[in-house]
Amino acid sequence: MNLLSRRRQMLIAVASLLIGNSLVAHAESNPEEVVKYRQAVMKSLAAHMAASAAIVQGKVSYKDQLADHAKALEAMNRDIASLFPKGTESANSKALSEVWSNDPEFQKHAKDVQQKSSALAKTVAAGDTQNYGARLKDLQESCKSCHKDFRKKEEK
Repeated sequence: MNLLSRRRQMLIAVASLLIGNSLVAHAESNPEEVVKYRQAVMKSLAAHMAASAAIVQGKVSYKDQLADHAKALEAMNRDIASLFPKGTESANSKALSEVWSNDPEFQKHAKDVQQKSSALAKTVAAGDTQNYGARLKDLQESCKSCHKDFRKKEEK
């Protein structure tokens, strides 16, 4: 196994551990630290999405890394709703109050993101190159939908 492959495996393992541990740790964490953590995870998700898009669109030739990005997206979205525990409503957060006041709808969005992440990872693992773009677009649309309903608008 080469060094690059080991690094990718380590990245995926660390991401999985962080998400899994966040379920236990968030209840004990300072709310502002949870917001910072949530924002870091979201930035990481955006980076994996951008890297995946660049590969799928043929802008870069790192096709051998697409599975790693897809696995990381799947792992990090496995329980994305846990990043929004009650008490983390904050002026420093981009999350709208609807995350907490309309929890059933938020949970529905979170589940959709989980399913779309899993579908992308399975499609890439299966080598179904004809559907990479469609699965990635499905995930992008799911993320956008959640941001539309539950994230403050970006100020320009």
